[in-house]
Amino acid sequence: MNIKRLFNFIGIIFILGGAAFLMAPTAINSYSAARTDQLIADFNSAVERETSAGGNGILDKLKADIADYNTALITNGQDIKDPFFYEGESLDLTRYGFEDNMFGYIEIPKLKLSLGIFMGAAEENMTKGAVHLDKTSIPVGGESTNSVIAAHRGAGRYGDMFRNIQRLEAGDSVFIVNPWERLEYRVTEIFTIEPDDINKILIQEGKDMLTLVSCHPYGSSRYRYIVYCEREADANE
Repeated sequence: MNIKRLFNFIGIIFILGGAAFLMAPTAINSYSAARTDQLIADFNSAVERETSAGGNGILDKLKADIADYNTALITNGQDIKDPFFYEGESLDLTRYGFEDNMFGYIEIPKLKLSLGIFMGAAEENMTKGAVHLDKTSIPVGGESTNSVIAAHRGAGRYGDMFRNIQRLEAGDSVFIVNPWERLEYRVTEIFTIEPDDINKILIQEGKDMLTLVSCHPYGSSRYRYIVYCEREADANE
C-alpha cells in the first residue's frame, strides 16, 4: 500500500468513526425507547391479567400493603442516606405478579418522555428506567406522601432518561401511572442540593408530592437536581 492509499484509508476510518460517534446517541435512544415501550406493555398486560383473575385479590393485597408502608413512613419516620444512590426496594413486586419489579411508569409530556418505575436504586434498575427510592412514599397519592423518583441523565448506554430535566418549569405536568390509576402532578419548585441533604426530599405534612431527582450538572454527580411536584387539591378527591 503506497502512502497516498494509506492516507486515504486512514481518512475513511476517521469518517466512519465520526459518523458512528454522531449516530450512537440516536441509536441508544431508539433502543431505550423501544425497550421502555415493551416494559410498559408488559406492565399493562400484568395489570390486566391480575385484574381479571380471581376477584383481583393480588392487587387488593398490594394496595393494602402499600397503604401500610406509606403510613409507617409517617409514623416511624424515614431513614434515608443519599437521595439518589439508595438501593433498597420498598416492596418485592414479584410477589404480586410483576416479574420485572416494575410498579408503573412516569410520563413527562414536555420532555416527550416515558420511563418505567422500578423498586430500588440498584444499578440494574437504573439501566432500565426510573427508580423509586426506598423509605419514600410509594406513588399512589394521598395526604402526607412524597414519592421520590430518580433516574440517570443520559449517561452512556442508558439513553436520555432525565437528561433534559432542567427544561421543566413550574406548572408543567408530570404523570404517574400505577396499577390502579394515572395521577397528575404539577411542577412547583426546582433547585439543587448536596448529595447528603436528605431533608429536602422528606415527606411534607399534609402535601401530596412527587419529587424527581437526578445528578447535576450534566455529566457530574457533584449535586442533585430536585424537582418538586404536587397534586392539586381537587385531584386528591
